[in-house]
Amino acid sequence: MELAKPILASALAWWLSTGAILWLIRLPRSSHKWTAAGATLVLALATFWLLHLRDRTGEAAAYQGFFAGLALWAWHEVMFLTGLITGPERRPCPKGLQGWERFRASARAVWHHEVGIAVHAAIIVLLSWGAANQFAAFTFLLLWAMRLSSKFVIYSGAPNAAAGFLPRHLDYLKTYFSLKRPGAVFIAAIAGVTSLAVWLAWTGLGQPTGSFGYAGFLLLATMGTLAVIEHWALVLPVPDPSFWEWTRRDAEKSKRNGPNGGVNHGL
Repeated sequence: MELAKPILASALAWWLSTGAILWLIRLPRSSHKWTAAGATLVLALATFWLLHLRDRTGEAAAYQGFFAGLALWAWHEVMFLTGLITGPERRPCPKGLQGWERFRASARAVWHHEVGIAVHAAIIVLLSWGAANQFAAFTFLLLWAMRLSSKFVIYSGAPNAAAGFLPRHLDYLKTYFSLKRPGAVFIAAIAGVTSLAVWLAWTGLGQPTGSFGYAGFLLLATMGTLAVIEHWALVLPVPDPSFWEWTRRDAEKSKRNGPNGGVNHGL
């Protein structure tokens, strides 16, 4: 049961938080300003809680730090998917671009989003510097690393890229995806994320059962394992598990289940 607690808590938090964001993003565009305002309030509360947890090291504090980090990350997901913070380039990728020019165009499409995450990560690390409880920072940094890894995979070659989970106002981003067979970038990415997940699990299992470190590192290890699964889902011809089918509006479900419905995966 002690092993099951952090695994189930992390997996459930991943499923519910991702599903909640997707559901909110699929509401009418007029509601997105309220979604962004609510996410900003959550961001402020999570930042306060990060500071509150600095010197707390019980098992419960590990869980709270993990959830605080997840809430901090969620703000960036909301800002990106609402289209409020993406990049200076908001047009489809010009046809025929290759190599460095294609990379530059792709980077411009998400540049503001990436810089915002980097700046926020630096602030979180500074706020957590020297603290006894740094699991909020660890969670944010883990999610950032996993997302960067998946973006490079999608850019370089991912047959099952997550286009189906982009809202309509971000359709232009699909043109920057590469649906060709995975190559060296995927091999490096999957090796990196798998190694990190294994190290986190090994570190957690090396702590006393039910302790601060045991709970915190196993929460992170579970999130890392989910990232490994999502990386494989980008490239393998597997059926869509529809983890977030409940977030789709009726019109989307009808289109998806129709004769031309496709397989979609999301991160």
